[in-house]
Order: sequence, then structure tokens, then C-alpha cells
Amino acid sequence: MFRSISVASLISAMTVTAALAEDTSDAGQIAFNTHCRQCHSMTEGDNRLGPSLYEIYGAKAGQVEGFTNYSRSLQENITWDEATLDTFIADPKSLAPSTTMIYAGLGDAGERKKILDFLKANGQPKGD
Repeated sequence: MFRSISVASLISAMTVTAALAEDTSDAGQIAFNTHCRQCHSMTEGDNRLGPSLYEIYGAKAGQVEGFTNYSRSLQENITWDEATLDTFIADPKSLAPSTTMIYAGLGDAGERKKILDFLKANGQPKGD
């Protein structure tokens, strides 16, 4: 009987853990869709009002062709990582004072974290 309860508890815990992981992924997608997707895509070459965020992690800032006005004040020495993306999402003008991006920033650290996790999971270079 104890073994049955233990196995049932283990299966239940695994199911909850899987559901939470899925919810976290979904939460990132929802946060990205809510705050970013109107202007950005995660698809290579799918530039909209803003540049595609395909393989954003590790990329140099301000390098997408056709977006010089959008990101003109970004310095080439900025590399997009968790810290720089978090700063930019919180307050774009803090890194790009003359950006034409029409986004004031996202003050909610929890929402930014969801977006950062989503970008990290989906915006990493794929490798060859």
C-alpha cells in the first residue's frame, strides 16, 4: 500500500512539474506576444516595425539592415545578453536615447523576466 501511494505521489509530482514548465513557457510566449510581437518577430528576416529578434542572444546591437533610425543611438559595443536586454526592455531610451522605437518600457520585472526567458529559449543562435 505504501508503495502504491509513493508511486502515485511521484507520478502526481511529475505531472505538476511538467505542467508548471509548460506554463512557464506559455507565460513567456504570452508576455512576448503582449509586449513585443506587434513590432517584432522571432523568425529570421521577418522584420516588422522593429527588427526580427531571431538569434538576438549574443548579437551585436543595432546591426539589422534598414533599422538605423530605429536603433541609431545603440552602440556597436553592446551585445544582447540578459542584462542588456533587461535594461533595454525596462527603458529603451536608457541604451538608445534617440531610438524611434515607440515603446516606453516595461517596469514590471516579472513580465520582463518572462520575456527574457522566452528570448533566451527562442533567440539563441542555432549553430550550424
